[in-house]
Amino acid sequence: MNHGIKFILNGESWNPKDSNGAAVKPISYAGTTYVPLRSVAEATGAEIKWDNDTQSISISTGDQEATRQPFNTSNVSHVKTYTESGITNNVDELLFGETQYTSAFVVQGVNSANQGVTFKIKEGTKKIGISIGFKDPKGTNATYSIGTKTSTFATGSVNNGTVVTNTLDIPKGTTELILEFKGQPGANGKGYLLWDESWLEK
Repeated sequence: MNHGIKFILNGESWNPKDSNGAAVKPISYAGTTYVPLRSVAEATGAEIKWDNDTQSISISTGDQEATRQPFNTSNVSHVKTYTESGITNNVDELLFGETQYTSAFVVQGVNSANQGVTFKIKEGTKKIGISIGFKDPKGTNATYSIGTKTSTFATGSVNNGTVVTNTLDIPKGTTELILEFKGQPGANGKGYLLWDESWLEK
């Protein structure tokens, strides 16, 4: 321990402490000084996280640019429920106008009774952007809502054969979302969450 080293933070004397409030001191060894990383980082507004699986320390600052990732099998997954839903890669049904999509969550049998697809997102996700499509051989339209079992984050409408987009802020700790569609009586539509133009930010 080197008790002779002083810390100056923003021009003022500062004494680092651990999570229990106890004072911590830098260490001098073989000509190198080692400082208490967590205390210093948190004092300057950075966030420190330890990942035991990868044995790595991550440091992030408040003004760090958000990392946007497209939907893929590493950051989203389907949750099996009572509805007829899943993941489709059928390019024939994923053609909307002149735009060809390649992957999507899909729920079938959309009519006047709500039908939804449930999916998981990576823990720590702060925002998502979603592209929502709908098709019905009878030419009807649908409404949709997205949220959790207890909260609705957004609602809207989508016409037959078209795609709409929505951007949502995700509450901390939320990892499971439900996209529900409601169609017309007697309809037999399919609702889609198109991966190609959907993304998440952490």
